[in-house]
Amino acid sequence: MLEVDLVRIRNAIVAEVSCPSEKALIEQVDLSEREGTVLVFCPSLFMQQYIKRQYKELICRCVREALGRPVDVDFLVCTRTEPRVTAGAPRPVQMVLPPAATPAVGSGLNPRFTFEEFIVGRCNAFAYEAAMAASQDSISRYNPLYFYSDIGLGKSHISHAIGNRVVKSKPKLRVRYTTARDFSQEYIYAIKNNTIDKFKQAYHGSRMDVFFIDDVHLFGNKEKTQMELACIMDDLISAGTQVILSGFRPPSSIPQVDKGLKSRFSSGLVINLKRPDNDTRAAIVRYKARKEGIDLRDDVVGFIADNITSNIRELESAVLTIAAMSSLMKREISLDLAKEILEGTLEKQARIDIPFIQDFVAKNFGISKELLSSSSRKKEILYPRQVAIFLCKRYTKESLQTIGEAFDRKHSSIIHALEVMDAQYSGNLKTKKEIDFLVERLDSQFL
Repeated sequence: MLEVDLVRIRNAIVAEVSCPSEKALIEQVDLSEREGTVLVFCPSLFMQQYIKRQYKELICRCVREALGRPVDVDFLVCTRTEPRVTAGAPRPVQMVLPPAATPAVGSGLNPRFTFEEFIVGRCNAFAYEAAMAASQDSISRYNPLYFYSDIGLGKSHISHAIGNRVVKSKPKLRVRYTTARDFSQEYIYAIKNNTIDKFKQAYHGSRMDVFFIDDVHLFGNKEKTQMELACIMDDLISAGTQVILSGFRPPSSIPQVDKGLKSRFSSGLVINLKRPDNDTRAAIVRYKARKEGIDLRDDVVGFIADNITSNIRELESAVLTIAAMSSLMKREISLDLAKEILEGTLEKQARIDIPFIQDFVAKNFGISKELLSSSSRKKEILYPRQVAIFLCKRYTKESLQTIGEAFDRKHSSIIHALEVMDAQYSGNLKTKKEIDFLVERLDSQFL
């Protein structure tokens, strides 16, 4: 393919992009050709994924129109510090991301979750003080200690922070972390392989000083596992082991869990980590920016804190996105740039409401919108309904009660649906692919 063809194609692509900031992104892309395939070289992995998702159809169309024939298009990563790739050159090596943090040896804890990384505000001050006390005492007055919150509000962070502080300050203490899912799988394996005595010994009070279980709401409907956990908790607490639990909801509201186990969960101190207020969100934004070496003006911090209100993860993601796009477009981070970059996110928040999601899910599953709010428990109705509830929680700011009213369901039913979808998304590849596909389709409509 002639170099003039590649230049013509690139100019045609840029000409069809109206937004100035998006034009700036496209102008950083290099085109080349190898064995009949047009190669689109992007300066970073982030930009490669963004350009491929948003402009693949446009690029493919411009290539076909310029050459008068169908041509394969491939998206690759190639930094500007490398020489430009020309036709026939070997494929560049994709950038290597840094490895994920390694858990503390033998504990299962995530070393990134520390008290130093935890931003304290009115929404979580009580949880922070209780956690600090538990990390400093050999055993707190409140045992077990139970944290619960919505997704992305810090319940796992505060639990791991206790463990990491204990591991650092009292290295002789034995700390063990597990999740409800892993505990259940261990127990089932022990039953099937006739190693239950070994399993019981592993969780005996004489073998650990601090014990964590995350996502305890997933113990619902696992009767034998619940019985075993109740016995283990009795043994641990009697032996003086500090037990720390975390879940999606308070013990009294966990469905399909034995009353005795609920009583054990709530016999110590139960703490709710609430959604961060504006001041706390601003503090989180400032801390994340400072940690990443990003200079954010007060008006940019205020804009992010005012508009990204769902959870802490999305706040942090907004900071990194603005910084990445600023670097890619070689523009100073300003309020106008922040508004421009987050425009799609804010538009989504404004336009994706519960009726929109109900209609979207119904069309994708080929059922009527009314069936999502019906009393039907058929699998072909129940699953789409749970997906719709999951998406409503992800994309809207509505309370669980409001979501329940929209689907003619009780508050407890909405929480159960969210827990089911959370478990399936984490443990079922088919469900994860379906949800990711729907999320991508939703996102693409507003970018």
